Amino acid sequence: MNQGNEISGILLIDKPEGITSFSVVSSVRKILHTKKAGHAGTLDPFATGLLVVAVGKATRVLRYMENHDKTYRATMVLGSITDTGDKEGQVIGGKLPNEDELAELRQDDFRLVREAVMSMVGEITQVPSIYSAIKIAGRPAYEYARAGKEVEIPPRTITIHGIDIEKICEADGTVQVEMTVSCSKGTYIRTLCEDIGNKLGYGAYCLALRRLRSGDCHIENAISLETLATEVEQGNSTFLLGEMSAMAHMLRIEVSKEEAKDLRCGKKLDFSLFRDRMEAVGVKEQETVLAVCQDEPIAVIYASEEEGQWLIREERVFA
Repeated sequence: MNQGNEISGILLIDKPEGITSFSVVSSVRKILHTKKAGHAGTLDPFATGLLVVAVGKATRVLRYMENHDKTYRATMVLGSITDTGDKEGQVIGGKLPNEDELAELRQDDFRLVREAVMSMVGEITQVPSIYSAIKIAGRPAYEYARAGKEVEIPPRTITIHGIDIEKICEADGTVQVEMTVSCSKGTYIRTLCEDIGNKLGYGAYCLALRRLRSGDCHIENAISLETLATEVEQGNSTFLLGEMSAMAHMLRIEVSKEEAKDLRCGKKLDFSLFRDRMEAVGVKEQETVLAVCQDEPIAVIYASEEEGQWLIREERVFA
């Protein structure tokens, strides 16, 4: 939250269609009159929904929000493959189903389509689109694509925790599927749509995409940029969440005021002093845990062996 004259905290923004995540952050900087802001989890320009933005000192906790599971609502269209994997790209392939194939697809309440969609649940391998924001040699892949340069994107293993098929219907001579997807970090829904389409033999692209959740943050609690501007003009700051909301998912232990002081000073502390507390909350070997003192974040710590002695090390210290 506010510390002195510096505004600090976590914002949940409902990103509109047609602008980049970077543009949202730029708007937040202007509205809040701050230079320091960043976001966790990029949304493509055509996508809408939850974008988690941190401002001020709260930007230091963004790294602890990047590994969150996500939930999306997506609309997939069978029959066309676009170079971007979404509605903004050029059609480069695919096959629209003919009347006989449509009749086959609609049998048993679109059984074949449902089976193809649900076959993606579990641990799967994806090759992200060249138009994705995945970094290649420090640059987003889409920069190479727009420059006409070819780059190799390695496959990655991701997890689809679940898919709820909301609606399957026929439109414009093909089949559209509306679905809600719960997935791990690093999942590309455009690629998921393409893989489902390829499995059915027609190809597919993502017509619409909306992020509903990131970790414990939900779209129901997000506000628009316009609402943010209005709230600021009226002197309200209830839209700001504290840093602890970004670390709500982390295992944590309570430390004393003296230990808090030592951790903040970077003092080497014997792991044995923390072992019982860390084991009690289920911390595994060399796994990080949040040390708090009277609900105030002190440091993200872990155990490390140095010259035969196990010590507590600080990954991040909160001043």
